Amino acid sequence: MPRRKLKVLQLNPHREFGTRETVVMLVAGESSDGELLHYFDVGEMAAIVDDDGVPLQWPCAFLAETALKTRSATGDTVRTYAEALIPWLEFLRKKNIDLIHATEEHLGLYKNHLVNERHGDRNLQYASSTANHRVVVAAQFHIWGQRRSVMDSPLGEFLRERAVGHVPGSPVWSPRAMSMDSRSPIAPRVVKRLPKVLSLEEIASLFVVAPARYRLLFQWCITTGTRRFEVCSLKIQDLPTASQVAAMDSGLVPIEVLRKGSRLLTIQAPAKLVEATLWHVLVDRPEPADPQYRNFVFLNRRGRPVNRVSLTRAFRRCADEIGSRATLHHLRHTFAVQVLEALENYQGKGKPMNSIKALQVMMGHSNIATTELYLRAVEASSDAVLNALDFLYGASL
Repeated sequence: MPRRKLKVLQLNPHREFGTRETVVMLVAGESSDGELLHYFDVGEMAAIVDDDGVPLQWPCAFLAETALKTRSATGDTVRTYAEALIPWLEFLRKKNIDLIHATEEHLGLYKNHLVNERHGDRNLQYASSTANHRVVVAAQFHIWGQRRSVMDSPLGEFLRERAVGHVPGSPVWSPRAMSMDSRSPIAPRVVKRLPKVLSLEEIASLFVVAPARYRLLFQWCITTGTRRFEVCSLKIQDLPTASQVAAMDSGLVPIEVLRKGSRLLTIQAPAKLVEATLWHVLVDRPEPADPQYRNFVFLNRRGRPVNRVSLTRAFRRCADEIGSRATLHHLRHTFAVQVLEALENYQGKGKPMNSIKALQVMMGHSNIATTELYLRAVEASSDAVLNALDFLYGASL
């Protein structure tokens, strides 16, 4: 096992290698030629490499198979798996334990390490959901190795037997098997926490200190509930024209965006926000550094698309400056709670409405039946929602 710091390398086979023939030439004579071509059309993938860029064979194979199964268009899922797997590999390295010698006891020690100790540059404890995810990914990795007979280990054998025991007749591991045995839970218990909602004062203060190049992105997050990758991926062609916005009487503009799970869904954006964005594209947006970036709404000063990491760091600096512990994702929480409250008040005036279902449509959650999307779209464009989004947009000015 490598002794240097591990890192995640995200890549796209088409972008990195161009053609299948290039891949074959790079690995000519290797028995893995056919297997490599198997992943050529997967899209975004992730690899775990050391400081020299040398990939770790088994973790990378596990992540490649994960990429085959995911529906993510941005590679977020497989990247998250890679980031969750690295702490387990580092934990074993510090304990001088090889992957093939890992046991149930080691995984238990790892769970306690995640839950009870402080981590990262900010020396913070992990949320229970984060610890849970990291333990589950480590377990999935060892079950994969056991199932594929490429990385047999006492831990993989234990988990595979446990999974088969809990899911009769099925050799495939299920996440439910991680917590069904209360006598010996493998993953830590997840403590559900209430959403973090920013106060009006916090919102106003954040937008006072927000750099001009990020302010509009923050406004999209708080007034539409979009995630980081959704707003960073916004294209000019997604936006209506100024005349189309002017022709809409409701004050809300429906816009189709690619959301989590590679689903094309409609969000409702305040007309004022869309107008400000069109003005940004016309007047303030930097020149694209490359023709492939010309359709992105948000470009950085070098003419490249704003990425999620820089957006998150910019928000962190703003929050620290005003003494807030809020994160960028808390803008989405604030959007959800404000809109839900507005919908509940609207319902309280005698107009029937399933406010939870309407909110799920606006948030882009996956557990909404297809037929409900059309029904709830009417509710999602109500006067109550317009008032809530006007409030949030006004607070961000």
